[in-house]
This record gives sequence, structure tokens and C-alpha cells, in this order.
Amino acid sequence: MIKLFLKTALRNLKRSPLNTTINILGLALGFTVALVSTLWILKQFSFDKHYSNYKNIYQVMITGTFNDEKSTDRSTPIPLAKTIASDFNNEMPDATLVSNMESNNIKVGDKKLNAPGLYAMGKFSDLFSLESLQGDSATPISPSTIIISESLAKRLFDKTDVIGKTIQLNGEEQYNIQGVYKDIPENNTFYGLDYVLPFVDYLDRNKGIEESWSNCYFSTFARIDNPTLVPSLENKLTNIINKKLTDIKPEVLLHPMSKWHLYDAFKNGKNIGGRIQYVWMFTWISVFIILLASINFINLSTARSLKRGKEIGVLKSVGVNRRQLIAGFLVESTLAVSCAFLIAVLFATLFLPWVNTITHTTLHIPFDRIQFYLYSFLGILTIGVLAGLYPALFLSSFNPILALKGKMNIGKNRFSARKGMVVVQFAISIFLMIATYLVIKQLHYTKDRPIGYKSSNLVNINSNSELISKNFEVLRKVLIDQRLIQDASLASNYVNHLSLTGGGFNWQGNETKEGSIMGIFTVDENFASTVHWNFLKGRNFSKDFRTDSTGVIINEAAAKFMGVTELTSKQLSKRGVNYTIIGIIQNTLSESPFKSITPTAYFLDFLPKNKITLRLNEQQDISQTMKAIAQQFNRFDPDLIFDYAFTDKEYAKQFEQMEMIKSLTSTFTGLAILISCLGLYALVAFLTEQREKEIGIRKVLGASEIGLWKLLSIEYVWLTWIAFLVAAPLAYLLMETWLDNYVYRITITWTVFTLTGLTALGITLITVSYHAIKAALANPAITLRNE
Repeated sequence: MIKLFLKTALRNLKRSPLNTTINILGLALGFTVALVSTLWILKQFSFDKHYSNYKNIYQVMITGTFNDEKSTDRSTPIPLAKTIASDFNNEMPDATLVSNMESNNIKVGDKKLNAPGLYAMGKFSDLFSLESLQGDSATPISPSTIIISESLAKRLFDKTDVIGKTIQLNGEEQYNIQGVYKDIPENNTFYGLDYVLPFVDYLDRNKGIEESWSNCYFSTFARIDNPTLVPSLENKLTNIINKKLTDIKPEVLLHPMSKWHLYDAFKNGKNIGGRIQYVWMFTWISVFIILLASINFINLSTARSLKRGKEIGVLKSVGVNRRQLIAGFLVESTLAVSCAFLIAVLFATLFLPWVNTITHTTLHIPFDRIQFYLYSFLGILTIGVLAGLYPALFLSSFNPILALKGKMNIGKNRFSARKGMVVVQFAISIFLMIATYLVIKQLHYTKDRPIGYKSSNLVNINSNSELISKNFEVLRKVLIDQRLIQDASLASNYVNHLSLTGGGFNWQGNETKEGSIMGIFTVDENFASTVHWNFLKGRNFSKDFRTDSTGVIINEAAAKFMGVTELTSKQLSKRGVNYTIIGIIQNTLSESPFKSITPTAYFLDFLPKNKITLRLNEQQDISQTMKAIAQQFNRFDPDLIFDYAFTDKEYAKQFEQMEMIKSLTSTFTGLAILISCLGLYALVAFLTEQREKEIGIRKVLGASEIGLWKLLSIEYVWLTWIAFLVAAPLAYLLMETWLDNYVYRITITWTVFTLTGLTALGITLITVSYHAIKAALANPAITLRNE
């Protein structure tokens, strides 16, 4: 019986090549989207799960109030971590505190390279399961010791047996290797970490920071074995830090590792999701597109029933019962789904390199895993049955006598069901069009946000060389004299990176006892001209004014925070020093472009200055210019690894996730529209063919071509309009919720719906019109000759 079903299924698939091709192609496109989406989604859920303490590791975060707005940050002060280690050892064992991961110059013999690392204290290696390959990979405690990754050991020494060997960091510090650990996997929070340094060395270079509660720029982690203790621990830690940082009304949040990757967004002190939104987005898109392809299958199968009526009548006449007919139709649909899946695997294989490029990850189809084949089989069987069940029940219900006479009564409900499925198709496509349009509009809106400086031809030099910093003025003059640059600046950080906030700021009218927290930059007199600051009031730092050593420039956000309206109205004080406000600049985007601006103060002498920014000469060839600049840098420091990044490209990286969403949603929406159009095209072709004689009679009676075109098209116009009325409100509600996650966001206007509605109508008319016009222009003498 199965053999007979297969033969019959193949015969029917061959009999209607157009319908078969569209069915299988539509299903294949749907499966391709689902397969790629599933691989990406599984990758997102796999983050950090290899840790032995995955369910028990928490990050200590602080929510503070700035400008009447709550902001949650991962940065914490050293004393809080020390308090956890000493007073909460039973509830929170294996605590650790780490600095930000930064790249440094590393040298061994003649080999030089840049590699990212961090300083750590406590039980970092134990907490994050660093697997030792050689020596002792426990967190370094002794000064000038280091543990390094397997790949870094191979890059420096071409082997991993390197215990006791010495490496040079930033041209001066010597570190002895105490251990080598296995490389950290890609789906890991600390992916790319090449070395860990002892925190005692950091403290030795930053005197006084160990007891400062206001310097919140470290990350603190701890193990909590009993999750029920989390609320009480948050309250206890909040009470402790509240006594130290009264200005921002801090609240401690213990964020579990299971939520670090997918639930990383906060608003007003509450977690509002994060990447999980995009996981659900692509999940639903996949479901919708497979639904579209399935609707195509159902519609075309039921439409073709008019031609298969006699076949069914004959089968029933020779004794084939309804159950056997249903089984045969299900075999036919499952066979079509199987073919579509095989094509989808081919499409996905070709599609994945592009997806890997835009998602900055590594996805591949797991042909080596038995689970892939098992889930594929179950998916094919499930969709084959679900997609084929309605046509099977519908076709097998025909009366054999009427079927053989060609007088089957399809019934209005059949056509209503088909129209309902067409409406669902259109509604899904319109919904995806609206969502994609708004994603693209939000992306461009944020990209066009004023950044407060000129990013073109601006270069960040990734160097921590002491020799370069000491000889910076001489180097700057050489580069300008050789017309390689317009200007250069030495600062505590780059204009597009605010890495430090600190407390203890006071001014007239500030009632907080401990002072307020603000962003901190240290710049030189050339910084403003290098980055092209926009001054709203006042002036830049100048060597002509000796008093500028106690001067400060603030941004718009700080002026609003402090209530500064005139430069002479207030002074800013920090560490007992009064600073005169000499200028107010336009807000510069030094953090995420999707969040509000941090009130920031710029000083001449506050933090160490070791970050170099260059403004290139626009008239010179960039590649040749950078080679010449590198030569000059190496004249002053032969051991320097000249590494740089263009500021505008660094800024563009802030939009990588949004660009990924835009690219994938645009592609998937395009595929959804294509699938809908393919199905509609085939359906209209078939139904128009069924009405050939009706159209011929109408032409004989005087109907015009335009009138016939309207007759055949108006039904689908109404279906499109109904689908729009269903999709538009849903799209508005869901996209409004999504946009609420952004501080800097667009407003949804009626033009969005007008454009998408007209576009959907145009696509429908273009798809329908070919067959409608063809039928309207047909010669009635030919279509009616059999009558």
C-alpha cells in the first residue's frame, strides 16, 4: 500500500509542474529561514552553559538615579567586593573582582603583538572554570605573575610548555608565567581573554583607589548556592552601599549568569529583556514563514481538487476507503515536504556564510550529530501531516458519483476557508513589512543622532606606551610638520569611549552629603580642536591661562544636572578642589547611542593621559599616511605595536546588532512576500483557468477588458484590505512596545501604515494582474469552442 501511495504521489506531483514547483519552492524557502533561525537561536541559548557553576554565578550590578532617571550598570567599587568577600563569605563564596578587558602590547624576544587581558582578584579562575593546561592557572596573587591562554602561548612561544618564562607588557613590566589555561569558547562572556594579571599590580599603579566607593568601574561576581537568598542579599548590600553613595540612591542587583547574554537590557532599574527579544522575533518569523508556505500548500491542493475529482471518484468506486485516501494524500504532502527540506538544507548551506558575516558568529549545520537527523525527521513528518491534513480531509470527502460526473459541490465554506488563509498570508506579510520598516527607520534615526564631534578622519591609537606619552608633544609636532595630521591629542580616553564615572562632585545647591557621580575625562589643550567639539558657551582650555589647571569644561547634560545657566553661576568641586567652569560643549556620544547622555566633566589634570587621538590631513592618501605615522611612532618606541582604529568605524560597531536585525528581518520579510506572491500567483492562475468560459461569455455579452480585470482583481484587493486591518493594529502594539526599550527613539506615524498598505496593495495587483489581463484579452471564440 505504501508503495502504491508513493507511486500515486509522484505521478500527481509530476502532473502539475507549476503547482509542484511553487509548493516545494515555497516550503524550501520557509524551511531555510527556520533552519538558519534555529541555528542562531540555539547559539544564543548556549552562552556560558559550559561553566560548572552556571546556575549559581551572579554579577553584582548597581542601579543609580541620574537626572531623575534610573540607570543600571555593571560597574562596582573595590570596597563593595571586599565587603562581600569578608562579611558574606558564607552566602557568597568564590567572589571575584576584575577590571575592564583591555588590549596591551606584549613582547617576547623579537615577537610583538596586541592581546586583551584584565586584572583579577579573588577566585576568578575557580568561578569561571579556567581549565589548566600547564602549571597553575589559579588567579595570580603574587606581583608580576601572569596566567595566559593556550592560543597566546602558541603565538608567543609556538608551544604551551612555557611555565617560568617571562613576557614584557607595554614595553616595561616583566611578568612570569605561572600557568596556561585552555582557550575560552566563543559562546562565552570572557571569550577572547588572553591573560589574567594580579590585581595587586593594578592597586600598586593606582594608589588610593582601593578604599574609594565612588570609583565604580570594576566588575564583581560571586557564587550563590541558594537562590532564595538573593532578595535578602540585594537588600543588605543596598543598605551598605547606600551609606557610601547617597547621591545616586544606589540599589544592588544580583544578575544571574543564565540571564547575562539574553537578558542584558535594563530600564528604570528593571530588566526589560535584551537579546531575548530578537530570539523571540526570529522564532516567530520562522513560524510565520513556515505557516505561509503551509497555507500555499493547502490552498493550491484544495484548488486543484476540481481537477482531481474524477481520480478520487474512480478510487472510491474500486473500493478505496476514505482512510486510505487520507493516508495517500498525507504521503503526497510528506513527500513534498521532504523534497523541500532537502532543498532548504542546500539553500541554508549557501546562505550561512553571509549570516555568519552579519551576525559575527560561527553557525554551521550539525551534519555530524544524530539529533539533527532525528529532529529533521520529526519536523518533516509533523509539517507534512499538518500541511496535508486539511486537503486530505477535503479531497477524500467528495461524493464518487458527483465526482465522476464532474458536478462536485465545493460549497461556499470551502471558498471562505481559502479566502481566510489568503488573508492570513497577507496579514503576516504586511505585519513583517511594517516591523521591518520601523526597524530600519529606528536604526537610521539613531545613526543620524548628533554626536557632538566630527568623526571622519579621526583615528584612535591603541597604545599604552610610556615612551610615546612622555614624548608626545615632540611626536605631535613632527606629524604636523610632515603634513600627516591636522592635530593630535593626548587624553585619558578616546572621544567615543566614556569608561570612567566617579563620585564626590559638589556645587552650590547640591544637597548630597557624599557628592554626585559624573563622567570624567582628562584632556589636553588640543583635544577640542582634534575632535572638533561644538562649544555652546565659553572657551577651550588654553596654555595662555595658567588658571586653567583648575578649570573644567562640562557637557550639556552636566549643565542641566547642575542647573548651570551661566558660566559664572557655579563652581564644580572635587576632592576639595574648586574648579571654575570655563566652557559648556554640546553632548558628545561617548557611550551607547541608544541611551541617554551621562553628565560629564573634562579636566586638564585629573587622570593619567595615555590615549592618543589623531585628526588626519584630509588631502593625503590614508593608507600611505598611516604607514608614515607608524614609522614615526616606532622611532620613539621601537617595541611599540602600532595599532589603530578609525573613530567612525568604532562608532559604527555600536549598531552591529541593529544592522544584523535589519539585514535578517529585511531578508526574511522579502522571502515571506515572495512565498505569498508565489502562492497567490499559482492560485490565481488556477482559479482564472476555471473561469475561462465565464469570462468568454461575459466578453461575448459586451464586457470590456478593464471591467474583466476589475472583476478578477477586486476580490484580492478586498482580501488585502482585510489583512491590512488585521496586521496594522498588531504591528503598532508590538513595535511600540519594542521601541519603548530605547531612550532615543522614533514616533510611529500614520505614514508608516500608508506606505506599507499601498505597497501591499501594489504587490497584490502586480501578482494578480498578469493572469487577470491574460484572461481578459483571451479570444472568447477559443475559450467557448467546446460549448
